[in-house]
Amino acid sequence: MVPSTPIAPTTGKPDQARPRGAARREALLDAVLLIVAESGTDAVTHRRVAEVAELPLASTTYWFKSKEHLLTAALELAAKRDIARLRDDVASAPDSADPVVLAIDAILTPTEPVRTSLITTYALLLEAARRPALRAVAEDWTQAYLDTIGALLERAGSSQPHDDAELLLAAADGLLITQLATGHDADLQAPLVRLGRSLVGTS
Repeated sequence: MVPSTPIAPTTGKPDQARPRGAARREALLDAVLLIVAESGTDAVTHRRVAEVAELPLASTTYWFKSKEHLLTAALELAAKRDIARLRDDVASAPDSADPVVLAIDAILTPTEPVRTSLITTYALLLEAARRPALRAVAEDWTQAYLDTIGALLERAGSSQPHDDAELLLAAADGLLITQLATGHDADLQAPLVRLGRSLVGTS
């Protein structure tokens, strides 16, 4: 999964009003996402989040009672944004679009900076393995992909769209993680389209 997650924190420049209410909460969560991308989940603390967001420490402790609360809310925000992006990409595609290609494009559609967004996503999803509170969000995020990609593969002719969507998504995640680990960029669309066509029997 490639998240549609803006990760740059809100900055409190002298000529700008600081965010308040829900906007302040979101600015704090954007700071969490940036910290996770740069230093990992271990670096997330109330004080560090407040520093990065350039907001008072009291605002962080007001909105979030614990580190787990911070991480869970940040994962929820990233998931919400990405699911909305995923569904919008599919809904706005022309009726003539190849469903297999559309499925791959929906999985791979990047945001800037791509590497930072990917690191944030995978770091938070891995944290769900250690923190049960994050698992429901991770499961819902994954299920949104499986439902959307499965529907596209069914349109393309798949007789087992859920299983095929799982394989396609797992392959995409594996290739993306390998790129992150090695730093070697490659065209991932072509091999994934080949896999998708093979799964639905149109290769």
